[in-house]
Amino acid sequence: ICIEDDEETIPRDIFLYLQLNKEHPQYAARCKILMTHRHLDMTPFLHWGLKYLPLAVAWIERAKPCTTLTIYEDAYDLDERRLVLEESDNSFESRELTAMFEFIRGMPMEVMKRRKELIVAAYDDNDEIARIDERYREALEQRDRKIEQLEKEIMMLRGL
Repeated sequence: ICIEDDEETIPRDIFLYLQLNKEHPQYAARCKILMTHRHLDMTPFLHWGLKYLPLAVAWIERAKPCTTLTIYEDAYDLDERRLVLEESDNSFESRELTAMFEFIRGMPMEVMKRRKELIVAAYDDNDEIARIDERYREALEQRDRKIEQLEKEIMMLRGL
């Protein structure tokens, strides 16, 4: 479909990009990148090391609305809308996981060096979880003792 004017014709893909700019300017750049690049090549970002991985994941998460946004497909038919990015949630998650995998695969030695740090962090988290769990168990035991004490007092009062 081309939009014809007196002087020029706008190709359909350009029209869709212009509609995206007009209707969803806050998502336009991310959506256009995802529309144009089915595979997100992480190679250019590898020189930043693992510190870029959370930024890449956050960028992809902020682009997720592109799978639900709609735009007018035709300038003359304002009743017909289409999805900006015709991609299922599973497909989008697959794209995200593929990008993360490619990023990690691109720097295996860096991941291996940081592995010990990650293990220590996970171990510390497990210790904290164990401490919280122990405090919770102690609170439950204290509650049970208090309930038992109150039940004894009730029985004594009823006996009077």
